[in-house]
Amino acid sequence: MIYKGFIMNKRFITGLIILVLGAAFSMNVFAEGDLKRGEAKYKVCVACHGADGAGRKVTNAPRIAGQQSWYLTRQLNNFKNGIRGSHVKDITGLQMRPMAMSLISDQDVEDVVVYIGTLKGRVVQSGIAGDAQAGKSSYAVCVTCHGANGEGKEALNAPKIAGLPDWYVVRQLNNFKNGIRGVHAKDIYGQQMRPMAMTLANDEAVRNVTAYLASLKGISTAKPVAVKASTVVTVVTTPVSEPLYAPCASCHGSEGEGNQKLGAPRLAGQHDWYLKRQLRNWRSGIRGTHSEDVYGMQMRPMAMTLANDAALNKVVKFIGTLSGAPLKTSIQGNTGAGKSSYVTCIACHGAQGEGNKTLNAPKIAGLPDWYIARQLRSFKKGIRGTHQKDTYGMQMRPMAMTLANDEAIDNVAAYIATFKEDAVSVSTKTVKATPTATATVSGSAENGKTLYALCVSCHGADGAGNKALNAPRISGQKEWYIARQLASFKAGMRGSHEKDIYGQQMRPMAMTLANEQAVADVAAYLSTLQSSSAAPTVQGDAAAGKAVYAVCASCHGANGEGNKALNAPKIAGQQDWYIVRQLQNFKKRIRGSDPNDTYGQQMSPMAMTLADETAINNVAAYISTFK
Repeated sequence: MIYKGFIMNKRFITGLIILVLGAAFSMNVFAEGDLKRGEAKYKVCVACHGADGAGRKVTNAPRIAGQQSWYLTRQLNNFKNGIRGSHVKDITGLQMRPMAMSLISDQDVEDVVVYIGTLKGRVVQSGIAGDAQAGKSSYAVCVTCHGANGEGKEALNAPKIAGLPDWYVVRQLNNFKNGIRGVHAKDIYGQQMRPMAMTLANDEAVRNVTAYLASLKGISTAKPVAVKASTVVTVVTTPVSEPLYAPCASCHGSEGEGNQKLGAPRLAGQHDWYLKRQLRNWRSGIRGTHSEDVYGMQMRPMAMTLANDAALNKVVKFIGTLSGAPLKTSIQGNTGAGKSSYVTCIACHGAQGEGNKTLNAPKIAGLPDWYIARQLRSFKKGIRGTHQKDTYGMQMRPMAMTLANDEAIDNVAAYIATFKEDAVSVSTKTVKATPTATATVSGSAENGKTLYALCVSCHGADGAGNKALNAPRISGQKEWYIARQLASFKAGMRGSHEKDIYGQQMRPMAMTLANEQAVADVAAYLSTLQSSSAAPTVQGDAAAGKAVYAVCASCHGANGEGNKALNAPKIAGQQDWYIVRQLQNFKKRIRGSDPNDTYGQQMSPMAMTLADETAINNVAAYISTFK
């Protein structure tokens, strides 16, 4: 992907959610507290917020009358615990923190909050100069969480923002943008809000949305109407039967259909194993921590609200029941050109984008084209696929880097958008890996020994290879890989490129093997040979090569042992000069250019990440240290 990518970006999921900060609010107006005790404790607040809670600009105190009690409680506790009011540039927060700390116990907080719920002070706007109409357009992304009238939604952790002073809104938006708010490790909701504020490009955009907010009236915060016990009340726009999915529904839709306006991809129909992996990646910071990954930063705190794997699995299981249809295409691209580029992707993602669990490749059929394009650009730019623990992202990145420009990316995305989804559920479906050329044939080592007589002159009786004859070591190699390469030489997938001199020498040798059985026999015999590894010949920095090899380890293994499931051969014990030559061949497309050479096409972009000859030598030098 396109990969790894795609899953659940919640553009504004708890959207301007903490927008307001200082003025904390709640939909649950009546906390369990004592009015008289609360009134006594509120006397320390009067000097700034006023006896009626209307707030005062001169004292930098926002209006708190009419605010939601759950939010007031949370913000007072945040101030007490240093989650707010500890940033060196948060001057007004630093002032507020000792006030909150005067509330010693949880009961003290509840008492004050219940008293604030009785205040009736009205907001006084300062008249921020902004274009309310332009602000209305920007506010469209905030509606999901904060509501059309700025009334807020407790289920989405979004406070009421209608009735806040315009000067206060401006200050908090700028605090989020500048990292004064929303960067504390324990401020999950602030972390959700920060990337939302960052989408406001400049001061003018901040003023515009503030001007629009000043026009909102909110809703009554009077005591909720009593409902019968049998009545189920859901605060999410579209009700869903799984409470843990409720925050997700606001962006991804009640049926997991996604929403381009909110930057949220379709989730319905995606593999459950992939959803789980991405949610864990967000929780652990493998995704959503890059400074340019705005959507990932929005998604990360959402995943962090899933406290444990039990909750995570429950959400994923519910997503598996959703049936949201794919979104309409939005990218105008050349599908013919995209089809040609997609040949590199087929080996992992499948001819119809069905995905392959064995190869850790997610399903991409049914994903929005704009989302595919966004993830490809993120991989190409290093926004994704550069975290040291993102093994699969590192595999994907070089694939995206082969797409020369935005036009090439759009073409691939447009082609993928033509795929039709399999009628079989993919939640539990596992696509089998592509079989090797000789998967159905068992080889005879005894017969292979006779056939190997032709190979001895170059590769040696023990398969140790011979640098003078440009023959690599083949003893100790995996039987399945030897069979595949012999079949590739015979079929012309290798050894037919005009610049592959040594491959051209090898091809007629392979063609002497009359059929698939003969290939299997030779491979079986070679797997019995043993020889010592050759002495290093390449001058390279093994330490530097080790760092680069991190990308290779995901397929070839930490010690170069190879992995059949990933079609990755064993490279431990191979001559360094041969490794250098093959990496150069892959990089120059001397290998991996044949449209039928699926595995070569996978390897070519990996080699292209090695900037120059020095980088190639370094990797080869490191590989030569493997035992």
